[in-house]
Amino acid sequence: MSMLPSGLSLVPFARAPIDVRICQAETVGPAFVVKINRLSIEKFRALAAKMSLPSGIRVGSKAAREHQRQWEDLYCRTVIIGWSGLIVQNVESLLAGDETIGGEDIASWKAKQREIPFDLDLAVYLYRNTWADRFGDLIFAALREGAEQEAEEEDEKNVP
Repeated sequence: MSMLPSGLSLVPFARAPIDVRICQAETVGPAFVVKINRLSIEKFRALAAKMSLPSGIRVGSKAAREHQRQWEDLYCRTVIIGWSGLIVQNVESLLAGDETIGGEDIASWKAKQREIPFDLDLAVYLYRNTWADRFGDLIFAALREGAEQEAEEEDEKNVP
């Protein structure tokens, strides 16, 4: 049952994505830019609230780590919608763990500065395996700023 008359429906606002410049490892290569959803302040707050541990789960426990992994997955899949300029050199400049990119075609990918296509699993991997101030924090700051800007614009519309 619809709450609106026949022929009418609720549709989400079309919001332009936010471009977040992450890095540029090569001076002549492309900058790595992540495209994120522009969320309303309500959706931003709801997503941030899901980060809190449910009652009864101890900080540092296996359950807490699993909750964190689930939240990171949800966050990335909700927020990150695309990218441009992700070349091997940009990935290598971001990774904070014990891994790098290799393989039989690595020299060709580097020489041609071929872009790695957008992949949500890779986005989640980058979120989890890069220094927060070089990737995740930049996305979160842009997301928060976009939500606050949306709220301000909405407030201005409602002022008589």
